[in-house]
Amino acid sequence: MLLASILAFLLCNCSKETFEVDTASKTFFHVKNGDYLIPVLLRGNTASKKIILYVQGGPAGNTLDFATVDYPEWKNTLEKDYAIAYYEQRGTGNRQGNFDFGQNILQTYIEDLHKVAAFLKKAYGAEIIMMGHSFGGGLTLRYMIEYGQSGIPQKYIALNAPVTTDVSTASLRWQFRRAFLFNTAKLEISRNRKVERWNEVLKWLEKTPVIEKIPGDAPYQLMQQWNEYIEELVYPNYAEKNVKVRDYLKAIFFSPYNPIPAYLRKDFEDKGIGSLILQEEEDYVLINRLSKIDQQAVLLITGRYDDICVPEELSYVFEKIPSPEKQIKIIDEAGHDSFLHQAAEFNQILKSFIQ
Repeated sequence: MLLASILAFLLCNCSKETFEVDTASKTFFHVKNGDYLIPVLLRGNTASKKIILYVQGGPAGNTLDFATVDYPEWKNTLEKDYAIAYYEQRGTGNRQGNFDFGQNILQTYIEDLHKVAAFLKKAYGAEIIMMGHSFGGGLTLRYMIEYGQSGIPQKYIALNAPVTTDVSTASLRWQFRRAFLFNTAKLEISRNRKVERWNEVLKWLEKTPVIEKIPGDAPYQLMQQWNEYIEELVYPNYAEKNVKVRDYLKAIFFSPYNPIPAYLRKDFEDKGIGSLILQEEEDYVLINRLSKIDQQAVLLITGRYDDICVPEELSYVFEKIPSPEKQIKIIDEAGHDSFLHQAAEFNQILKSFIQ
């Protein structure tokens, strides 16, 4: 009965052969790039003539499930003011055509983004705002670098997006993270939070001027100690949102595509797409290309307690971007999912930028 129900649902949710602009608050369609069909869910206030093109993190997170369960809780907030386009990145399990990437997966992702943005602009006559979170924020920055002034969006938002990697810029990443731990210790002591433990952290940092691999049987000892301090003292400062059983059921039965392969992530794992993405990020060295973002309007956001995109790293990115249209916001009492941890402040920051 379950299989029959799923089959019936899928048959009822096939996309149209020809596209017609839907002025309703929700529509699902595909955008063609070569022989691949990119699934897109558009939801919200299309009458605003402003569409936020959301670029999921992950890498290759399941965007349409993210939208279906309304994990960021935008249906009754941002989607009242703007439309949001959620598109599915290749390799998450959806079989929508040929996606043999070769060795240029991230370049393919960038080209897909360009196709979707161009289609949305033409079909809806709308201003496009590209917003990427985490890995998706890195894609957003890379799109700006690759397309420059020929890019479709009029504004860009890089949300909690690190630009360092574990190999090519590892030493710089740990410089930022050490500074993050030091500055957080000072801040928490000033706020009279766990003062004794944070003073212990400062003593450890004084003895540890550089966080790096060390010789011996435990080469990652310093990194592991840093992680332990973060888990004990930083993570409790904000509450994570748990995914409930009903959310999984909603994704299974109400996502506008076949969700089963996405959960299995068969293609992503079998083809080693994740490993290839990480290698391409290492080879690209995004942090060395930021000077090419010299004209576009870009907003950089992270949480004050984000241990993945630490504020110290984002401040460095802000300084390296020469565009006169750049802005940076550090949201207090927020971690890597700053749009959840301080939702009201985050939404207001976006509205002020987009207006």
